[in-house]
Amino acid sequence: MVERFYIESEGTETRPQKILEAEDRLEIIKNLRIASGKENDKLFEKHALLYREAHPSSHGVTLGIEIEIPESTILPPDDEWLLMKPKEKKKYLLEKKKEFEEARNAGVPSDEDLFWEFANLPANNPTTLAREVEALIALGLIKKDYAKFPLHVTVGGITFDKEQKEEDNHTHALARILDATAWETSGERLLSPYEGHDTDWTLHGADSGILVRKPEDGVSGEGADTKPAVEFRTSEFRNLSGLDRYLSSIYYLGSALRAYQEGKKDDPVVKQLAKIWRTLSGKCEILFEEMGLESPYHLWTLNAENEREPTAFRGLADILTKAESDENGREAKFVHDIRALIIEARAEIKEIIEADRK
Repeated sequence: MVERFYIESEGTETRPQKILEAEDRLEIIKNLRIASGKENDKLFEKHALLYREAHPSSHGVTLGIEIEIPESTILPPDDEWLLMKPKEKKKYLLEKKKEFEEARNAGVPSDEDLFWEFANLPANNPTTLAREVEALIALGLIKKDYAKFPLHVTVGGITFDKEQKEEDNHTHALARILDATAWETSGERLLSPYEGHDTDWTLHGADSGILVRKPEDGVSGEGADTKPAVEFRTSEFRNLSGLDRYLSSIYYLGSALRAYQEGKKDDPVVKQLAKIWRTLSGKCEILFEEMGLESPYHLWTLNAENEREPTAFRGLADILTKAESDENGREAKFVHDIRALIIEARAEIKEIIEADRK
């Protein structure tokens, strides 16, 4: 286990070039959130991120993400660390501390114990968040060769209630269906609470992997004082392509779920979106049952005190692990079938959402 050190920086040095580049790049990314200019300007066409952020669909949800950066990705491997002399360790940590401070000056959040958490502001478009993460990787602030960064995604506009009838718990169904894609979830991640990790996804009472976010948290984007939000916590940032697919799926499926929960029968768009969600989730439930899994509509919880307990999470974790190791097995076919259903529904929803944006 790597030791933790708390060291104050000494002196001030010229910023390294990569930090200057980081500051410029992060400033550019931040400006994606600022609307200016005329709508008919080519820079603000409807496909542009800037335009889409400034002109969200009235039927879409908002997304926010948090990517936790374990200290194991920042410090040397344990075998190298143990061989370093105290003065070498101190020098290394001082340099790393300065890098943290420079990153913080460039707008990257961090805390005091050699641990970063990139908490991206809520966006009206999933691609905005994906491009922000891509920028952080290009700047060297997230190591692209490490594929186990805990990822939390907050969806503004949908609700979650543990006390409601299990067969009606569609937010839980969305979370589990997304887990089953393995785009940004793994069997190891689902079972991480058994390892006693500080960053496991059951903290703060989220034993189902879902946390209700209060309006005062300010995580729901525009109208955060009134819009409900929930945080999905079982995912992990594995790669950019997976993140693109995962965020896109959460956004469009979440928008359909929002319509289902609103239930405005007099709104034809809401009615159409709700029907797509109900059809998709019903088909996924059948696939879950065929694999011997508990219905995704039921509330799954994980008892981390008894790792031998055959929970629904363990069942899905085993399927994802086997699917990754054997691409021709029935587990891999299950993951493929879930993905295919989502991709089809996502395309239908996207067409409706984008038409609403015009």
